[in-house]
Amino acid sequence: MKVSDIQAGKTYRNRGAGRTQRKVLDIGDHCRPKMWLSLSAPPDEPGVVYEQSGKIRSLYLSSFAAWAGAEV
Repeated sequence: MKVSDIQAGKTYRNRGAGRTQRKVLDIGDHCRPKMWLSLSAPPDEPGVVYEQSGKIRSLYLSSFAAWAGAEV
């Protein structure tokens, strides 16, 4: 999906079989992931806080958009 398509309050399924669902709780610079497991600099973009299977997690917006296949 496009980054511009991702909105707070909506639920998305993954690409492919689409069995995994994530509900976007919030989007913004204050939502950026706390950890970055790479030697390169983290992206300079907002983060997405989402709920999946009762767990709250975060990703960078571009990573979430690449994961998302469609809105549920």
